[in-house]
Amino acid sequence: MTQRSGDSRRRLQWTLAVLAAIPMGSATGEIVRGAQGVPGGSPEVTPTVDSSLRYANVFKFAVGPVIWSQLGRVERSPALSFAIGTIAVGGLARLRSWQQRGRPHPVTVAAIALEVLGGPLLLIWQRRIASNQS
Repeated sequence: MTQRSGDSRRRLQWTLAVLAAIPMGSATGEIVRGAQGVPGGSPEVTPTVDSSLRYANVFKFAVGPVIWSQLGRVERSPALSFAIGTIAVGGLARLRSWQQRGRPHPVTVAAIALEVLGGPLLLIWQRRIASNQS
């Protein structure tokens, strides 16, 4: 491994470590506060929607520890690739909601951009590091 590829690997590790905290923080707020924890949230949701929201956020929270557990093998972790890919697909699901229900809160728009654009870019970065080590 060259010095340059080692630096890129460390930058990817730090980037992922920081980014993994975002869904954990967001999920914590939505688990504790329900729909009120969502940017622009409202208490005017049915109990079933509130229950589903809190339940789904447990999985969003779990993404952070999964990513953190894989940082030592960042360039060769199928679990990390799967987690990042899942985030990107989640962004596509949010785009579908936007299409059907209208533009979400600006914080959510930023999250969508990060998920849909950032996820694939992180996967490309991960694969580039893996190919440099081969």
